[in-house]
Amino acid sequence: MTHSQSGIRETDDDARSAQKPRARWWRVAEPRPPRRTVASAAVTTSVALTVLVAVGTLTHQTVLIPPLAATTAIVTATPASPLAQPRHVLGGHLLSCLVCFAVLALGWHGPWAAALACGVACGLGLVCKVAHPPAMATAVMIMLTEPQATRFVPLLAAGAALLVLVQVVSSRVQREVYPTAWW
Repeated sequence: MTHSQSGIRETDDDARSAQKPRARWWRVAEPRPPRRTVASAAVTTSVALTVLVAVGTLTHQTVLIPPLAATTAIVTATPASPLAQPRHVLGGHLLSCLVCFAVLALGWHGPWAAALACGVACGLGLVCKVAHPPAMATAVMIMLTEPQATRFVPLLAAGAALLVLVQVVSSRVQREVYPTAWW
């Protein structure tokens, strides 16, 4: 038991119940999105990634890569977000490519170089206003796999552009607005 300033005794339980309840990590304060939004994001994500698989199959190249899958989630689930706009999607991935191929040209390779290239790409993305978190995964992927730039860059650009295009079509069908800004 404790004593309050007025001299009235209160229990520890009374004092705790008067405090604000603590937020629990499993209790999310944000509301669930409407079912229509969930369905739209799920269908558009599947369609967009299927388009990448189809293009990859037709060209005998890998177009569906983890960073583009992450991009798809951002574009379809949060289309109004600045990070989902074409400028960020295309610019972020291409800037990461530029940085990584420059670092590789300097003769730096491996995970240490990947960490450096990712940091530089992140900073430049912010400065150039094309920040896109999945582009950091693109940076790491390039640094660890060292693909040929002449093959990788066009496939990445085409993949990112196709993801934006699928979201544009999906938004038009649903009479929603995407993108909120082209560039």
